[in-house]
Amino acid sequence: APASAAKPQINLFDRKHPAKATVTGNFRLTAPDASCDIRHIILDLGATHFPVLEGQSIGIVPPGADANGRPHKVRLFSVASPRDGERPNTNNLALTVKRVAEPQPDGSVERGVASNYVCDLKLGDMVDVIGPFGATFLMPEDPGTDVIMICTGTGSAPFRAFTERRRRTMPSAAGKLYLFFGARSPAELPYFGPLKKVPPKLLDQELVFSRLPDRAKEYVQDRMRKRSADLAGLIERDTTHVYVCGLRGMEGGVEASFRDICGEHGLDWIKIRARMRETGRYHVETY
Repeated sequence: APASAAKPQINLFDRKHPAKATVTGNFRLTAPDASCDIRHIILDLGATHFPVLEGQSIGIVPPGADANGRPHKVRLFSVASPRDGERPNTNNLALTVKRVAEPQPDGSVERGVASNYVCDLKLGDMVDVIGPFGATFLMPEDPGTDVIMICTGTGSAPFRAFTERRRRTMPSAAGKLYLFFGARSPAELPYFGPLKKVPPKLLDQELVFSRLPDRAKEYVQDRMRKRSADLAGLIERDTTHVYVCGLRGMEGGVEASFRDICGEHGLDWIKIRARMRETGRYHVETY
């Protein structure tokens, strides 16, 4: 974890003794005609002390049992709100959840148990929550740090929390946040509207789309190469942190981009990455 990160609390609640949360919000983030359904879920913890830091996750256990009669597995979701709540000083938290519905060769649709359960929650529903989890993918508290955030889809959840935390508590920080966020189109990019309202002084944004009509496919690693000089200057500094979150398939492309950027500017990516890891400044969380 970053040296300046707050100390996390973990494993306060488990399956036998979960926290009880009430659903107070369920908003669709993607356009109605988008090919994916991504939701912003707000869970209120009431009087229960459930401390979470930006970068941590919680577990949700769908009710019922699987085809073999066993309880469903716990599904982890990254928290998308800062530590003081979706609104300041509220005992709640937000999640960014994509409904999993995969068409099969036989024409059927395989639906993810946990994601569909969460996406279908109604206001007032009660949810069993366990955790919190995670002690390394945490936000540096030092306002002088620069933070590079690279993500796709719901991998944006922790970075929404990072951005809101810094906006609330360090709006004039010397360090800056840099976001490389990939999706198929603006209609499928979570928080597209709100992101456009974040001041550039706080958040340097690169929103990258791979399925725009009459445009060549572009991915986050391609846009990183276009910002080669900026990124090379940032990763040379001992105050820069890198976070990668999203689909596992993006990892290789991001690594290759950093390697190419370093090669272009006479730097050794392997040595830089090793030093960043040793000092808690390089974090990857993919699924």
